[in-house]
Amino acid sequence: MRQAPAQDRGARSRDAILDTAGELMSRHGYAATSISMISTACGLPVSSIYWHFRSKEGIYVAVLERATTVLLAALPPAEVPGADVTQRLDAFLSNLAGAFRQHPRGVQLLLGLGVVQKDAGAAAMAEVHRYRDALVAWARNSVSSVFALRDRPEVADELARFTLRMTSGTAVARWFEPDVVLETEPLRVTLPALAAHHGVPVRGTPVEGGPGEDAPGEGAPALGVTPGTAP
Repeated sequence: MRQAPAQDRGARSRDAILDTAGELMSRHGYAATSISMISTACGLPVSSIYWHFRSKEGIYVAVLERATTVLLAALPPAEVPGADVTQRLDAFLSNLAGAFRQHPRGVQLLLGLGVVQKDAGAAAMAEVHRYRDALVAWARNSVSSVFALRDRPEVADELARFTLRMTSGTAVARWFEPDVVLETEPLRVTLPALAAHHGVPVRGTPVEGGPGEDAPGEGAPALGVTPGTAP
C-alpha cells in the first residue's frame, strides 16, 4: 500500500489531537487537561503535539476555533418560518434545542464552565467572545423574526440575551449532568411575556404578506390562554 503523503499524515495527526483535546477539555476543563493527558489519549508523542500547536493554549484556541466554526454553521436561518408568533416561536425553540442536542461538546466548551478559565490567555478568550458575539447576533435576528421586532432592536436584544443566558445555564448543568437537555418550555412562556411587557403583540403577528393581525379580543387566543377562560 502506498504511504500517504506527509501533508495528509500531518492533517490527520492534527485532527486527532484536536478531537482528543476537545473531548478532554469539555470533560475536565482547560486547566485540568495537560499535554501529557492529550498525548496518552490520542497516541501521539508530546513532541508532535508541540510541533503542531506550540503550547497548550495553542491547542485550546484551535479547539475553540473549530467548535465555533461547526456550531455557527449548524445554526438554522435567523428568518424563522411561520404564519404567526406561536408557529414561529415553536420553530425557533425546536431549532435551538436541536442545535444544542447535536453539538453538546462544542456548546459546553464555548458556553459552559470550560470557557471560564483563569489560565486561558487573550487569544482563547477572544475566540470565545467572537463566538458569543456571532451567537448573540443570530439570536437577536431570530427573535426579531419571531416577534416582528425589526423596529424594536432594543427589545430583540433583550430577548436574545435572555434566551442565551438560559441556554448557558443548561450548558453549565450539563457539565455536572451529561444527560441534561435544553428545556424549551420555560422559554415558550417567558419570551412572549417579556415581549408583551414591552408592548409587543404576541397574538398571531403575521409574516410580511400574510393575513392581518388579530385585533384585541378577536380571532386567535393569546399564547397560553384557552378560549372561554380568563387570561
